[in-house]
Amino acid sequence: MKNPTLVKRYTDGLAAALASPAEYELVERELAEFAALLETEPKLGQALFRPFLNAGKKSRIIRAILAAQKAQPKTVRFLDVLLRHGRLEILPDVLAELPNAWRRNRGVRSFEVRSVVPLGTGQKTRLEAELARLGDGPAHCDYVLDPSLVGGLRVGLGNLVYDVSLKGRLEKLKDQISER
Repeated sequence: MKNPTLVKRYTDGLAAALASPAEYELVERELAEFAALLETEPKLGQALFRPFLNAGKKSRIIRAILAAQKAQPKTVRFLDVLLRHGRLEILPDVLAELPNAWRRNRGVRSFEVRSVVPLGTGQKTRLEAELARLGDGPAHCDYVLDPSLVGGLRVGLGNLVYDVSLKGRLEKLKDQISER
């Protein structure tokens, strides 16, 4: 990530501007399509990132592309803001952070759940319900397979980690033994 603070500022602003889940999904998809277009058409990216090309021309190019795609006004305005501030290069980072910002803006806590084996649908449902109950609000979980855990789970919320894995228990036991 180029500049996490800058990415967070733009991402939070965009998430706050989106009024509904449907609008969020549409704008996210349109931004992802535009980012993919920059990747697949290198000449377009080169033109938009060249400092000697007039900002007005860059804006007209973007608006023409988005008009052909029938993009939402908020998509157009967001890309225009990035362009005017010389921040178009952070678009991929904004897209990567947007789901988290959207959930944060709606009061949903995002957990990272690490396990050795994939959890079943019922296990995921129970875990998310319990995390929502403990957190006093909605919870979202991103599931990651981590063979180094040996067994159990490791649940993280930002810097806070609940480690109920076999690996975590063994490390705790090792620390207790070494203290004696």
